[in-house]
Order: sequence, then structure tokens, then C-alpha cells
Amino acid sequence: MVKKEPTEAIKSRLLTERKLIDAVGAIIKAKGYRALGVNEIAREAKVSKKLIYRYFENVDRLIETYVIEKDYWLSHKKHISSDIEGINKKSALIDTISSLLEKQFEYFWNEEEMQKIILWEISERTILLDSVCKVRAEQGDVLLEMSDPYFKNSPVSLRGVSALLVSGIYYMVLHAKKNDSTICGLDINSEAGRAEVKKSIKHIIEWAFQAGKIKNKTI
Repeated sequence: MVKKEPTEAIKSRLLTERKLIDAVGAIIKAKGYRALGVNEIAREAKVSKKLIYRYFENVDRLIETYVIEKDYWLSHKKHISSDIEGINKKSALIDTISSLLEKQFEYFWNEEEMQKIILWEISERTILLDSVCKVRAEQGDVLLEMSDPYFKNSPVSLRGVSALLVSGIYYMVLHAKKNDSTICGLDINSEAGRAEVKKSIKHIIEWAFQAGKIKNKTI
């Protein structure tokens, strides 16, 4: 029979885990990802560094837990899966893809820590971030596979369109946050500017599906 951990011990463990996860975020915001290390994280969390190994096995697993919690596609996995399961026709698929990208844009805009994680991803390659990117891609691929039949034998690539939109979201937000400047005359730092972007995301997805009806001519 497996022994149950006492209630107080469970509470203490959960509290310590939360302190350690939050410490990772605090360090990334204040000093950047290069400052992440066992000693620095333990110092920020005000706990023994031994607890990192006890509760997370190693520092990479702790950082991975933090990243998964902050990443839009991974932290909202259950909600996204639920939205996908409810798709039963083309219009619902278009609405779901558009809505998810719009929400990703708004989420990324508001999450400073996630912005720093993406900067980390494009600055250097690590096994930890590679695994996170892979899981994120798998999540998005479910929607793309559902869309593929609508673009069979079409010169239009929804995967190409989606890649441009996702990378564009990252660039727009990072550019606006860092330089406080406009992009194509749009002030992304204003609610009106962000509303224009979200409206355009919906239009682009709709246009892609409309254009997808055109099939390549066979010679």
C-alpha cells in the first residue's frame, strides 16, 4: 500500500514548487535567461537549492515547467483541445483558427515573461527549448491537419500563411515593446492598433480559405 503524503507536507511542497517556478520568472524579467542557475533560483525563491532536485529532478525540468505554464499554446492546451473537438464544419474551423491566433496575439502582448522566452528561443538553441517548441508545433499541427483537405491541389498554403501570422505576431509585439514605434503606420501599443491587427488576422484566414478553393491546373 502506497503511503499518502501528509496534508501539511503536500501544502508545503506545493508552496515551495510555486516559489521556485515564480523565481524563474522573476529572474528572467529582471536579469534575463542567462542568469538562470541553481544558486540564483534558490536565492530568489529563498529556499534550499536541494529542493530543486527533490521536486523537479534538475534545473532544466524546473525551467521547462515554468515555460509550459507561460506558453500560450501549452498552458491553454485543454481549452484549445476542447475548441478543436467542437469543430464540425468549415466555418467553425475558420473561426477557431482565427480566434486562437487573435488570443495568442493578445496573450503575447500582455506576457512580458513570454516575450523574453521567445527572445531566448531565437537567440540560442537548447535541448530544453527544442522540446518545448516541438510540443507547441504538435499542438498547432492538429488544426493544420484538419485544414489540409481544404487546400488539396491548391496553390495556397495555409501552413505558410499560419507561419507568417505566428512569426508576425512575435515580431510586431517585440518590436513595439522594445522600440515603442509604429509598424506600417499602426501603433501596436494602442488598443485601436491591436484591434486592427486582430481584425486583419481574421480577414487573412478567411481570404486563405476562399483562395484555397482555386485548384492547380493539371497539364
